[in-house]
Amino acid sequence: MKKNDFSHSRREFLKKTGFASAALLSFSALSSVIPLGNGKAGNWIGPREAEAAPVKEDIKDKLKATFGNRKIEMSHVTMKAPIIAENGAVVPVNISSDLPMEAGNYVKKIYIFVDNNSNPFIASVDLSPANGRAAFSLRIKMRKTSPVRAIVETSKGKLYGTTKIVKVTIGGCGG
Repeated sequence: MKKNDFSHSRREFLKKTGFASAALLSFSALSSVIPLGNGKAGNWIGPREAEAAPVKEDIKDKLKATFGNRKIEMSHVTMKAPIIAENGAVVPVNISSDLPMEAGNYVKKIYIFVDNNSNPFIASVDLSPANGRAAFSLRIKMRKTSPVRAIVETSKGKLYGTTKIVKVTIGGCGG
């Protein structure tokens, strides 16, 4: 194979994949405007329809679905989060617990919820005694000012938690 033959093949490949990509993008753009199927339930919903009607879940319903009727004791959990978040897209949160991390008695899961997000459940992490310490740090996304909840579940099924209100502002001005 000559060097020139390879260049020609590469050009042809790029040309063909370019056309295929353009066709795929044009179909994608049309499918978000033109309804697909016969209009009955179960059809694909395009991005415009999904953005138009965000479904807000209630925090009480979400907590009940996750933990049932178990009582959450507000102790043994510490959360560090800013009082005012300059950018709701990246809010740093650190969660830790002073509960033991020994075989048969340890924090097995940490949950994070943001009450005023359309889906309040943010994240969870599974732990084991091998972790040595019950701690979790992450950056969360918040739509607006809201309580942030951290709940830990022990290997014995007990729940402990804490809540902190984080104010989301534009530019961190507090207004």
